[in-house]
Amino acid sequence: MASNSAREPHPPDERVTGALRSGRTAETWLAACVQWCRADGAAVVAESAADADVRLVTYATDDLAERLADLQYLLGCGPHTESMAGAGHSRLDVEDPDHGVRWTTLVDELATLGVVEVATFPIGTPATPLGTLQMYWRGRRRSSTHSDAAIAALVERRPELLAPRVPLCDDLDGDTVLTAVDGGPDHGFDLSTVHLAIGVVVARHHLGVQAASALLRAQAYSAGTTVTEQARRVLDDQRG
Repeated sequence: MASNSAREPHPPDERVTGALRSGRTAETWLAACVQWCRADGAAVVAESAADADVRLVTYATDDLAERLADLQYLLGCGPHTESMAGAGHSRLDVEDPDHGVRWTTLVDELATLGVVEVATFPIGTPATPLGTLQMYWRGRRRSSTHSDAAIAALVERRPELLAPRVPLCDDLDGDTVLTAVDGGPDHGFDLSTVHLAIGVVVARHHLGVQAASALLRAQAYSAGTTVTEQARRVLDDQRG
């Protein structure tokens, strides 16, 4: 069986919090997280828990990290699928015989790529996540299950990880995040257009407002444009 988190929330570990305090943006926070976990790379995937076809890799430290994220998506199984289904953080160990039976093809592919472990952490509420942070290891890692739980407790509180250049803030302001795409402000920010587009995304993909907002930000980041421009594209598509 996969190693999953307990259903009860785990309090943030002060050692982890201190180690990651230097991260000023989601991108630098992720770099610090990868270093603290002694991982070889990571990817952030935005996805709808209600519709697996709504998916974007919004950030990857390297090509292999993105390839592993795509591999889990294409095979439709693995830690990411577990986390998106509400199981909390999840881990795959290629040397674990139970994992080999459960995820045979994925384990074989990981072994071919020289990866020995993959772990995923839900972003947002674990029961209905907005996506996952995925990390991988080429060698046997030294972090413990407690470390996984500590990282998970922090990641679930960081929806801005879905847009890696957005500045981190403890009291997340939605409009601030919406305008802080691609490392700079959206000087032509149009709140009414963005709200209309979020409504379209909510209806189209059966998402909550927060999840739809996060998906719109992720799409804008992936396209290298502003949230307002991405919102206009959504509305144009809707008008057909």
